[in-house]
Parts: sequence; C-alpha cells; structure tokens
Amino acid sequence: MARLLSSAFRGALPTDHDLVAAVRHGDEGAFEELFCRYRGRIRTYASRTLSDADRAEDVTQEVFISALRRLRATEHPIAFKPWIYQIARNACIDELRRNRHGADIPLDRAQDWPDGDLISREPGPDVAIESKQQLEDLRGAFRGVSELHHRVLVLRELEGLSYQEIGTTLGMSRAVVESTLFRARRRLTEEYEELISGRRCERTRALIDGWETHPPRGLGVRERRQLARHLAHCQPCRRHARAAGSGAELVEPTAGSLAAA
Repeated sequence: MARLLSSAFRGALPTDHDLVAAVRHGDEGAFEELFCRYRGRIRTYASRTLSDADRAEDVTQEVFISALRRLRATEHPIAFKPWIYQIARNACIDELRRNRHGADIPLDRAQDWPDGDLISREPGPDVAIESKQQLEDLRGAFRGVSELHHRVLVLRELEGLSYQEIGTTLGMSRAVVESTLFRARRRLTEEYEELISGRRCERTRALIDGWETHPPRGLGVRERRQLARHLAHCQPCRRHARAAGSGAELVEPTAGSLAAA
C-alpha cells in the first residue's frame, strides 16, 4: 500500500498523535501510515482470538474502517494504540457472538419460546421499505467503486472466496488482495455514507441548480462520472434535474453518455 504522507511529515517520523491530527484534517496518507503501522499487530491479535486467518483479516479491515469513521466524526483526543486495540477487542467479541448465535438460539425451537405466537415472523411495512431503501443505497454505493474494487468485493463478500482463492482468481499475492480489499471496503463505506447522509444529493442538486448560469467546464472526469452514477441511482435527483429545465438538458445527456462508457 502506497504511503502518501503530506509534505509536513517528509524527512521526519510522525508520531501517532501527529498522524491522528492529520487524518482529522483530511490527510488520507496519514491514515494509511497508521494502517501500515498497526495492521500487523491488530491482525495477530484478531487471529489469536478468532483462530481463523481470513476472519481475522476481515475483522482487522473492519477495525480500521471503523477507526477512520470515528476519527472523522470527533475531535476527542485519543491515544491511538490502546484505542485501536479496544476497537479490535470489541470487533472480535462481536464476531465470536455472531458465529455462536445460530447455535445458541436454534430457529427450529422458536415455537418453544414464551409468547412466541405473539411475535410476527413477517417484517412490517416500515421495515420492508427501510430494507428496500438500504438495498438501493448499497447498489448506488457499488456504482461508486472501481471495477477492480467491485470485483474483489463480490468475490469475498458474495461468493465467499478465501484470500488465497481471490489471489489465484485475480493473479494477486495475498498481500495485494488484502490491501485491495481494504481500499475497496473503505471506498464502499464512504460512498454508502455519502448517500445515506444526503450529502451526495445536496452537492448534486447544487451543481444542477448552478449549471445554467455557471456551467462547470472544469469538472473532472471522475466528478462527471460520479454525477452520472448518482443520477442513474437517485430518482429524486433525476426529478430535480428534469425540473431544472434547460439545466437538465445539459446534465442528462452527459450522465447517460458517461454511464454507458
């Protein structure tokens, strides 16, 4: 994994405190340095706790993705090493509980529970609507990741291939699989949070509203593709684009042509 530290750290070894501060100011290279610095230790801890190398790697990646989200969400001072180990400990406990849950509460004995007949087994309409929206948001988030990231996520999360099997399929070493999957999960998480928070919609609509008076000729390829993908996913933003009149005429052909590319 490339280490893209900001120029402020070049020529000096930054402390954990320095790196945490840099992450909170948007320096992705600082977080990658923290990841490289502690990844092996957290993976060893998780592997000893779970007794499964692949599960340990998945948990390790979840730990750092969770850590990144928390670092961005608060300015609360932390000591990174004990803090990341505490996140890892909780993640390992959750993983062990998830894997024991089926054995602890067999589904075929649900009828033996007190008042079991009073509990509906069918999800209510609110739950169904929420689940459908979450699925749509997840599909939209998948549109925001690269083809390689999409493929490695499908192989691991949907097809359940081991890291070794993914490496064989894609012609990668295990180390490259691990780093690629981490970047893919981080990117997917960021895309998903952008969608469910509404920030992506706000930026898209602001861009559409200003298109006619200030056409964004300097908009890069990545930004244009992101706009196209979002319009393909988000029906309210498509309606907003159509309602913009001539602005919509500029947005929709660009989105269509880029989505087809």
